[in-house]
Amino acid sequence: MELKKLDKSVLKLWYARTSIVALALIGVLASILVIMAATGASTDAMLIVLCVLGIPDFLLVCIILIMPALRYKMYAWGYDDKRIIVKQGVIFRRRVVIPVCQIQDLHRTQGPLMMMLKLSGVTISTAGSNFEISTLTTDEADRMIDELEHNLEIRVGEQKNEKI
Repeated sequence: MELKKLDKSVLKLWYARTSIVALALIGVLASILVIMAATGASTDAMLIVLCVLGIPDFLLVCIILIMPALRYKMYAWGYDDKRIIVKQGVIFRRRVVIPVCQIQDLHRTQGPLMMMLKLSGVTISTAGSNFEISTLTTDEADRMIDELEHNLEIRVGEQKNEKI
């Protein structure tokens, strides 16, 4: 089985999400500094707050904006008639193998940003847990669900024939 990479439009979604977080962090820092300036706080106090909160904020924003590219590079997925494999993770690598015969439910999900970019997530439910392939194109997600459903029907039919 050949593992596939995610579509490039996934990067737009991940950068949009992380940009929202980065802007929120910058907004909190700016709000604190504006409140301090409005209440007449000393320049030294503002400088201390800027150093204590600003430097970690800056580093965090840099990490937040780099992570989508690293995450995209490390993400691979694939499936065949017997299993689904997903490799992911930047700091902590993870390889998940889900046997098709253990699938109980398949769900396709979309949020507003995902709809605009024609992306979907696929949630695979088994008896033990749920696993999500976070961002596929909607066509890929629909094709995957249809093919896995077909493969699952075949596997269930094979198991019924074995029991007879």
